[in-house]
This record gives sequence, C-alpha cells and structure tokens, in this order.
Amino acid sequence: MTVGHRWLLDETPWPEPATLVYGEMVELATPHPPVPELGQLGPETVGSRGVIVGCAIAPDERDGRVGPLYSVETEDGSPWRLRPEFLVSRGGLHPGMPPRYRSDLPEGTRVRIRMESDTPGATADAVGEVTGIWWTTSLEPPKGYIVQVGEYSHCVTPQQTEVL
Repeated sequence: MTVGHRWLLDETPWPEPATLVYGEMVELATPHPPVPELGQLGPETVGSRGVIVGCAIAPDERDGRVGPLYSVETEDGSPWRLRPEFLVSRGGLHPGMPPRYRSDLPEGTRVRIRMESDTPGATADAVGEVTGIWWTTSLEPPKGYIVQVGEYSHCVTPQQTEVL
C-alpha cells in the first residue's frame, strides 16, 4: 500500500515545566552570570534569532540536570537544542508557524522505499523502518519520512514509501 501525504496534528501536551512555548520567537544568548559547566555560545551565535519548534524534558549531558531542552530553528535554518538559560524571549509568537505535526506512520513501521539508482533513469527498492519525519524547515509542513535502511538514513517522500 503506497502511503498518501497525511500529517496528523500533534496534540501531545506541551511539557508543564516549560516556560517558553511552541512558536515563541527567541534570541540565543550566553547565560548571565556565566555558568562555567554549561559553556557558552560563540560570539557569532549570540544574538541569533529563532523560533521554538519543540521541547522535551530530558537530562542535560553536561551536568545531568533534568529540565526543558528546547529545539530552536534560527533564521538561517540552523537547528539548536538548548536549555532556557541560553534563550531570551523576544515577546511574541512567529506569525507563520504551522501547527505541530506527527507522522501517520509510527516509528518502527517497516516500509519499502523506492530510491534513485546510480544508473540514470533507474530506481532501486530497499526495505527499512520509519524513524521520524523529514523536515526542511519547521516553518512548513513535513516533506516526508526518515527511513533507516541498514546503517543509512534516507529522506523519502510519501510517494516513495510503501507500508509492508
């Protein structure tokens, strides 16, 4: 069965301890006063603007503290995962944020994918497992799925995907 282009709304509640919300505009900063064990952002990064695109309550590998870790996409498209100490709210929501989406195929779903072959005009099939959603930017709906085939990950459109 070929997969249609269906992205479901992600209605998972936003983590309670989070002080920043989905779509909130932020600026990247170094904590003040500095917290040596957390490190600091470089001068080329401090002041970059972005938008909150996700949040997880997880341990920070630097000091083991469990708390919100925010996924941020900056204006240049760079992805960041930062603690709140490194983020300053700019006081508003991004006007063009789409809703949060989740995949219609759960992680681990076995699929056959059709990939371009090294031979011009030819295709090759491979079997793998869905590991997530493929985004090019968080400001647009997803493009497709991330599929693990052996030790490689492939970004494929729903039209290239067949559920096994």
